[in-house]
Amino acid sequence: MKNKWMKKLSVLVAVVMAAGLCACSGAADTGQEGSGAAPVQETAQEQARDEEVSPESPYYGKGYDLAETETIVLYVLGDEPKDMEKVLEEANSKYLLPNLNSNLEIKFLNWSDYQTKYSLVLAGGENVDLIYTASWCYYNEEAAKGAFKEMDMDFVQTYLPYSFEQQPEVSWEQAKIGDKLFAVPKGNASFSNYDFIVARKDLIDKYQLTEPEDWDSFKVFLKELAKVQSETGVVALNTNANRNQTLEPYLQAKGYDYFTEGFDYFYNAGNKEELPAWDSVLYLYTSDLYLDYAEEMAELAADGVWSKDAINDTNDATAYFENGTSGCIGWNFSAVDAGEKLEKAGLGTFSVYDVSPDIHMARSRYNGDMIAIATNSKHPERAALVLDYMKSDVDLNRTLLGGIRGEHWDLNEDGQRMVLEAAGNYSWNSWGWALNRADEPVMAGTDERRLAISDSIDSRELFAEVAGFTFDSSSVAAELSVVNSIVDEYEYSFSLGIYGDNTEAKFNEFKGKLEAAGLDKVTEAMKTQYEAFAAKNQ
Repeated sequence: MKNKWMKKLSVLVAVVMAAGLCACSGAADTGQEGSGAAPVQETAQEQARDEEVSPESPYYGKGYDLAETETIVLYVLGDEPKDMEKVLEEANSKYLLPNLNSNLEIKFLNWSDYQTKYSLVLAGGENVDLIYTASWCYYNEEAAKGAFKEMDMDFVQTYLPYSFEQQPEVSWEQAKIGDKLFAVPKGNASFSNYDFIVARKDLIDKYQLTEPEDWDSFKVFLKELAKVQSETGVVALNTNANRNQTLEPYLQAKGYDYFTEGFDYFYNAGNKEELPAWDSVLYLYTSDLYLDYAEEMAELAADGVWSKDAINDTNDATAYFENGTSGCIGWNFSAVDAGEKLEKAGLGTFSVYDVSPDIHMARSRYNGDMIAIATNSKHPERAALVLDYMKSDVDLNRTLLGGIRGEHWDLNEDGQRMVLEAAGNYSWNSWGWALNRADEPVMAGTDERRLAISDSIDSRELFAEVAGFTFDSSSVAAELSVVNSIVDEYEYSFSLGIYGDNTEAKFNEFKGKLEAAGLDKVTEAMKTQYEAFAAKNQ
């Protein structure tokens, strides 16, 4: 790929002598023009700080200390792509070294063990500068521990100048805990929280199975498919303790959405955008709604819908649908990716089913994917600049998301993304969700089934006013930590129907432990903050 920022010795001296030309150079195609950045003014003595970067760098001549080469370590979730090292070499040599005098190193926390390793990385002696976080991925908990650097907007404007300029103001507000910011949110909000069912159409047709067009027919489909497992060799829903594939579709079908992301409180919007009354909010795991769900899961488990040993399986459940050993998968648009891989391998065909076709839902909030600067980072300012560059420069961003242009992907004459032969070694956006931009190229020849479900969801978008509310859990951090650990202890046993006929008794035991751990205190703190928010925004 042509590198717009490569150092050119023939113009270096001229540019240094005419510093006025430097401040705005090199941003023609990146959306980085006219930044609202507030960097320190550069003096003659400070110009040496820029000697190691290209004069075409969007960060050149703005007072940043880039004299020393630094390596910035980023931790993300997922499995490392086969070509990660090759892609990093491209990103470093073409972009980060010439333009920020920096190298990026990426380390992966696998889905199977990130829950145990995440806090250890931040608390131990690991070298970490940046780390993926989210409302659902320890953001509040680790911020309360002081593991993430607090950033005021002056810091953001200075060291993340282009991200500040490009992102919607609401993205920064949704990333705050109370009035404090501890992470940089993604630049584009999508329907990543909306789950649907991707099912084996070839098996539905062959065995004349019920099509899962709502929650009840989905359960019927699962039971029917389980009955023919001895013939098909396919588990109806090859789910496990790695990903819950049934709870989100169940809650959607009942009309429930997240009250505030990162916490297990839900509300029934009734397809209305207005702020809900507090008495319509429930804590999921002590509600009758969850008891009903747990009992339905016990029923499905008894009918052999998934493996009896599923609780001990921590593999990526997506692979089971891709390799033809699962009859369906319940997830977001990644489920369609799995279906496409199934068909490409010649193992079957798929259809997409929405079990909540009449429900209006809000997009996921910007705090659903973020990157924080670790408090222990030795180079927080440089880390912020590297993050800013990864997010704001289109070419670098697409390199990290999709790999090397011309090898893993390319664009056709219409600006649509084409998958090339090496794409199997570096799938598009398999780990960089917090780097998402609104101008990500559309996939060329996008499957009509993907377009249909996308259009359906878009047509039912709910612009919920409650999206502006964020909960500061710092005053109840101790109680919340215990509550969440109890949820972790029981959650997958309920979702996999482990307790069978003893489900209600176990639910009451679970509920009692949560209440004893201080759940009421957490709920009261959330109620107080929400009512103050509602009074201000009513």
